[in-house]
Amino acid sequence: MNITPILREVNRRRRRENFVNDLKFIGIAILALVLLGNIAVLADPEGGGILIPFLLGFFFFVAFNSLFNVALLPFLLYWWGNVQTIRQRTFLSLVQTSVATDTPMQQIVRAYAATCGSWYARRLERFACALDAGKSLEEAAQENKGLFRYDIAGIIRLGGNDPDTLRSLETVSSDERDFSVIKTHTLIRICYLCWIIVHMLLVMTFVFCNIVPQFEKIYKDFDTSLPAMTMLIIGISQLCINYWYLGMPCMMLIALALVTYLILQTGCFVFRPFGFRRMFRSTDSAKFLLVFAAGVRRRFSIPAILTMYNWTVPSEYLRRKAVRIRAAIESGGDWIDAVCRSGFVNVPEASLLRSAQRTGNTAVVLEQLAHSKERSQMRRDDLLSKLVFVPLMFLLGAVVGTFAIAMFLPLISLIMALT
Repeated sequence: MNITPILREVNRRRRRENFVNDLKFIGIAILALVLLGNIAVLADPEGGGILIPFLLGFFFFVAFNSLFNVALLPFLLYWWGNVQTIRQRTFLSLVQTSVATDTPMQQIVRAYAATCGSWYARRLERFACALDAGKSLEEAAQENKGLFRYDIAGIIRLGGNDPDTLRSLETVSSDERDFSVIKTHTLIRICYLCWIIVHMLLVMTFVFCNIVPQFEKIYKDFDTSLPAMTMLIIGISQLCINYWYLGMPCMMLIALALVTYLILQTGCFVFRPFGFRRMFRSTDSAKFLLVFAAGVRRRFSIPAILTMYNWTVPSEYLRRKAVRIRAAIESGGDWIDAVCRSGFVNVPEASLLRSAQRTGNTAVVLEQLAHSKERSQMRRDDLLSKLVFVPLMFLLGAVVGTFAIAMFLPLISLIMALT
């Protein structure tokens, strides 16, 4: 039974329902603005009428949505990265299923395309048409970039239609599924911490500009001696008010670094700016070792493996590292020493690779090192988020407590003087 037309009809109805829900949301927002304008007219009949409140409400609605989307750009990219990861993982599972069950791959791909959106479905259709034209999986993956993760695309292009190569990728998919919860918890911690810090900065700005000067004036009017803690808070508030422009660049750099880190964590973009390269060294090394293991298993030459890695990796920084490794090998150096100097493996791992090379298990050891590094990267990110989240929450609580005590401590002396 051909269920592709049924799946396409279900997909069309789902998109139609989503479009209707979007229209309902916009209609409710416009209705709320109209009601707000009517209330303003009833409250002040001689005011600007219904047009001015409606336009003001619409302007603030658009401005709020724009600021909201800009502030949530890293998180939207994280969501898109998760969608892309799920699609790549599902597509890889379908390819593995096709090889395991000896089913024509284009039929499975077309059935999956019937459940996807139009843009992604067209990409899958092009992939299926390439298979119909008699092209191999390697050639189809080369023509349709982005359907696989870049390291998996390199492995497929090196391994071709080899079932063993495709089965070896099952560990990569299972690790992504197992550690996806950890990555989600890491993002939740970062989002919650950023939300708290932003609100605290807004509150402290209001307090330093309005509350502290009023308290200082009251205490001076009653000639109250202020304790050292209160004088410290007043001095900090005056310093922040008078020299706020000195701290603004530092805050902008911290915010830019945080946004960059979140974008890199999404996996939507693979670029390695200066200062973030060591944070992602393990995951970059894991992907390089996976491609290298696939090439060694298929008995490709090392320069050919490095050339394939350069074709698939989207980062210029990682491509330069591969070029240096190839130059060192072509000049007569050992490939293990070159990979070790590039930072993809450390000295103990290089010794393990030499032992594996003597026993003929190089590909197996490379895969094991790759999986170990990928898991180590995920655990390290989770531990880093915990080590940053917990102390900062205690620090923010200590700041709030210190401010409350410092500002209300002189009230005791003031009350006793008045009584």
